[in-house]
Amino acid sequence: MNTRTSRLLAGTVVAALLVAACGGDDAGDGSDAAPETTAAAPETTAAAPETTAAAPETTAAAPETTVPMADVGRVVVVAEEGVLADLLSLGVPVAASSATVPEAGFIGMDEFDTSGIEIFDYLTLSLEELAAYDADHIVTWEFIVNQVGAEQLAGVGAEVHVLPDGSTTREQAILLGEFFGRQAQAEELVAELDAEYAASQGEVPDGCEVSVAAIYAGANVAVFAEPIWTAPSAVTELGCQLVPRGDEVDTDRNGRLYLSLEQLGLLSAPTMILLQTEAVDGEAESVAEIEANPLWQTLPAVQADRVTVLDRIGYPGIAGEIRLIDDLIVAVQP
Repeated sequence: MNTRTSRLLAGTVVAALLVAACGGDDAGDGSDAAPETTAAAPETTAAAPETTAAAPETTAAAPETTVPMADVGRVVVVAEEGVLADLLSLGVPVAASSATVPEAGFIGMDEFDTSGIEIFDYLTLSLEELAAYDADHIVTWEFIVNQVGAEQLAGVGAEVHVLPDGSTTREQAILLGEFFGRQAQAEELVAELDAEYAASQGEVPDGCEVSVAAIYAGANVAVFAEPIWTAPSAVTELGCQLVPRGDEVDTDRNGRLYLSLEQLGLLSAPTMILLQTEAVDGEAESVAEIEANPLWQTLPAVQADRVTVLDRIGYPGIAGEIRLIDDLIVAVQP
């Protein structure tokens, strides 16, 4: 959500699998994995290793390496729906892509024709399997390159286009446009998003306050207190204040704080956005468990029946964010 790091903390897992498949030994230990790493949210940018990897065939927004409009070849996305959605919005044909929950397909992508795109899970992908896709171009995130190694990825025979860590939604679209010679289309896409925000900000009530939270499988409740993932970022760009704010609580690198039951009172805004997904086993049962807790029933938004549930992996890319804005405007109305 920028939504792209929904399973960022699982990145060390994919690194271990990819490198192990090639006999490498440079992988993280996954010790900081969060409970939701089996599924995740469309939603978001998160901090990742700051060191960058480089290889002769790897590009990171270098205009001179862009691909002519008429000759893209086979594109494989080793990322999630947000990157795929932006590429399809730019008219870039994609042969294969990973998905947040591969078994569920490409969620939130109904406006695109994805019928011919092969789905895989980058958490279980080996370099040999990646090479079998016979890609001309691979689009992936910097943290994956850092963990797996640029030379190993370049060795699959494709040009690797890297999206730097910390890229915003708009920056990601511009970079993808540069990678594939679609700069004008990317600028139009960003302009469409800007126009949607500009038109919607006037519909936000004065003094708007929103608590953005998620209940993950295992009854783990998290609040998003900083504008990092797409949903909390959109809330703040529309002119609402997150409750609690990041300067009031200690958050992780996703701008998120996991709450004990005794801390549920931090969700004190008059409006709440719950980021859930039906694609994750056990999550619906966890939501029911938390909602049945007496402490949950005391929350202002719950008592006022002002809790809106949105699919956290249902708004990929700029096209998805535009739809998200419309749904948030409805949710914050008094």
